[in-house]
Amino acid sequence: MDEPRKRGHPLVVAGATIAAAAVLCAFVYYAGLAVFRTEGDVPAASAIDLPAGSELVSETVECASGGCWRLFSVRPPDAMTPEQLSSELGTTPQARIAGTLWDPRTITVSSAIEGPLLKVRADYWSQEFIP
Repeated sequence: MDEPRKRGHPLVVAGATIAAAAVLCAFVYYAGLAVFRTEGDVPAASAIDLPAGSELVSETVECASGGCWRLFSVRPPDAMTPEQLSSELGTTPQARIAGTLWDPRTITVSSAIEGPLLKVRADYWSQEFIP
């Protein structure tokens, strides 16, 4: 008589199925980020790592023909000037923050001094500054 066919180990089959589903979900997620991105996308305020003691005074979103950006008015910590804060953030003249696993887009950050505050601009669309 014929012997019944042996099947693979159930744990191996289940693991392979779960891994394939995870890869498919990741592909759909990243494809969605690429397909549905718009010029209106702006980085979250939490994407900018401000030094301890800095105060976020205001936050606005502005748009023009080149896309949208988020503007932050930041008051530096007591022992720091706006110039020093700009240097610490690396925004002299521009910084690029690498994306994360959840949002792989690179954030471009620049700043300008306005009295006692530092105006920080963050967007996804600016080209890298080349002197």
